[in-house]
Formats: sequence, structure tokens, C-alpha cells
Amino acid sequence: MKNRPRAFLPILAVFLVSSGLILLGASVLREWKTDGEALQGGNVLLFGLTGISYLLHIKSIRSPNPHVFVRMIYSSLIIKMMVCMVAAFLYGWLAKSVNRNAVMGCFILYVIYTFLEVRALMKFIKKSPNNA
Repeated sequence: MKNRPRAFLPILAVFLVSSGLILLGASVLREWKTDGEALQGGNVLLFGLTGISYLLHIKSIRSPNPHVFVRMIYSSLIIKMMVCMVAAFLYGWLAKSVNRNAVMGCFILYVIYTFLEVRALMKFIKKSPNNA
């Protein structure tokens, strides 16, 4: 169980690199007509959701029932999708104009975070003692 923080490092690295690129590349984002604030907000939201989801998955791995992990994967995916949908609707409702580039950037970040989370969990579950 001591590998939990190490397994989360790629996700943290993506968050830090993408946040740095968004902050340092603000002028490039403006040239591409991309709202950097919306992109950064989506990045923070996705990182938070991924972190919470990851902790719930780690907790479910300890369960002797193998179905708990599968249910947690699906539940987490649905919850993240719903929160992202609500955030997108709120952004669309509150913003003067919706920036499609920022929304597409957040979608790309969603795919990256989800891929890294599932990959880390699959590696972790192979090493789990309950995996007999």
C-alpha cells in the first residue's frame, strides 16, 4: 500500500505541467482564441475529481468483493461525467460567450486524466493482495 502516492505521481505531473503551460502560454492561448481561465478552471476541477476518484478506488481495492472495484470504476466515471456536464452548463450559462477551444481542451484533459487514473489503478490492482 505504500505505492499509492507513487502511482498518483503521473497524474500530479500532468496537472503541474498543464497548469504551467496554461499560465506561461497565456499569450499563445490568446492567439489561438482560447480562454485560459476556463481551461485552468477545468484543469483544477478535473484534477480534484481525479484525486477523489483515485482515493475511492484505492479504498475499494481493499474490499474482498471483486465487484466493488468494478462498481467503483463505473460510478466514478459517471460522477466525473455528470460533474463535468454541470460545470460545462454553468460555464455556458455564466459566460458571455462559450469558448469552444477551452471546452475542447478540457475534454482532452478529461481523457488524459481518466487514462492515467485507470492505468495507475490497473497497475496497482495487479500488486494487490486481494487479487487472487
